[in-house]
Amino acid sequence: MPSTIRKGSRGSDVVLCQDSLTKKGYPCEADGIFGSGTEAKVKSFQSANGLIADGIVGNGTWGKLLADDSADVGIAAPSPIPPVVQHAQSLGYETWGDPWRLFLFGVRAPNRDANSFDDMLGCCYVNDDGLWEAHYWPGTTDPGDYYLEHPMNRAGCAILVANQYLDTYKIDLHGGRYEALCQRAGEVEVYRDPSMDDKLDLDPSTIAKGYFGINLHAATRTEGKSSTVVGKWSAGCQVHASAAGFAKMMELAHAQRDKTGLDTFSYTLMNQWWE
Repeated sequence: MPSTIRKGSRGSDVVLCQDSLTKKGYPCEADGIFGSGTEAKVKSFQSANGLIADGIVGNGTWGKLLADDSADVGIAAPSPIPPVVQHAQSLGYETWGDPWRLFLFGVRAPNRDANSFDDMLGCCYVNDDGLWEAHYWPGTTDPGDYYLEHPMNRAGCAILVANQYLDTYKIDLHGGRYEALCQRAGEVEVYRDPSMDDKLDLDPSTIAKGYFGINLHAATRTEGKSSTVVGKWSAGCQVHASAAGFAKMMELAHAQRDKTGLDTFSYTLMNQWWE
């Protein structure tokens, strides 16, 4: 277990705390300095998880912060509306709030080097009790270096444009092999990256709109496993790093269909808004 930290602390344990807060839905700059901003996020997290909101990260708070960090990063409800939903609303996106209508999202990290699962995938929804729940999972919103360097389209590899894609996805077979959320019901926008290197080019002049098979699927479905290198796992798809994260997303997708009768899913991709 990491050391007990509080306002004024510095170092790697503070960075771990700040990264974990961000993954749990409390965006926090990972600068290794436990200042007033980090303390406020810790207190919000503690309050939402039944802990004493004293801003001190001891064993109890660490246990909640690090629970299942490698897979489904858990449920966090820092306020009646999760921060990621609040941010989407500030951008003018639909977030609904109807029971069991899923707000599926991705958050693209600012790093433009391909091949890392350094982005966030997630899902927020209102449960049967009328309360928001939020799940956050490691993933990639970008293609890996293989397809950047060996594009399947002569115009270049596809990179999904940050936007909201309403009622665009359905439960179907990804590559004819296993159930995933597949782009079957609407068009999306993609950048085309023709440079054939491992850098992500997001050139607005290359944007194309259409059906490109930009699915939400898994790098691994082996229980307990996670992938660390994107490689051939994505040619532009939104891909879960962990089997557990993908399995939970599909469980929630089936729950939406069963509970509401809605068989299409929307997906919102946003750029990371915290430093």
